Amino acid sequence: MSSEVLGLSETDLTKSLAYAGFVLLAYELVKSLIVEPIKLFYRDTTFRAGPFKSYEVDVKARHKNDFEACLLYLRDFMQAIDNDDVIAIQALRTHRNDLAHDLPNQLKRLDVDSYAPLLERADKALFKLSNYRTYIEIGHDPKFQDKGIDWSTIYSTEYMIFREVIEKVKILGSALR
Repeated sequence: MSSEVLGLSETDLTKSLAYAGFVLLAYELVKSLIVEPIKLFYRDTTFRAGPFKSYEVDVKARHKNDFEACLLYLRDFMQAIDNDDVIAIQALRTHRNDLAHDLPNQLKRLDVDSYAPLLERADKALFKLSNYRTYIEIGHDPKFQDKGIDWSTIYSTEYMIFREVIEKVKILGSALR
């Protein structure tokens, strides 16, 4: 399908495809912040006491889909995110799915700037999740206690990459105008 058939200039088509690629990458980063750490936490572990049972009981019992189950687990069990965060992450997932499964039709009507609020909400939710995860993984280590670290500003590598993607999307949105 040529860019003329879509009614887009070559430059606009290239920018729209770049945006779609950024959104697909952003979503993969989201998944790596949500699903992978939880699966890793439960992998090859037997809990004898305390609040944790097993991946199947604590996580999978919440939803048959791993992504959904992990989101609910992070919201309800770990209280790392709230309902607004879940809604923002789900909206990003829906946008990603629309782009991934119907890209030719999406290209014709893609307005990058209209997705800025969605990306900002997802950014806020993912920072919160990244900050929580980083603190859990590193902040509880005694060698990092009392070092004057402002744990409210700490985030993971995945979030750092996500932020870079968001900045590129902003530049791309400006360029599409």
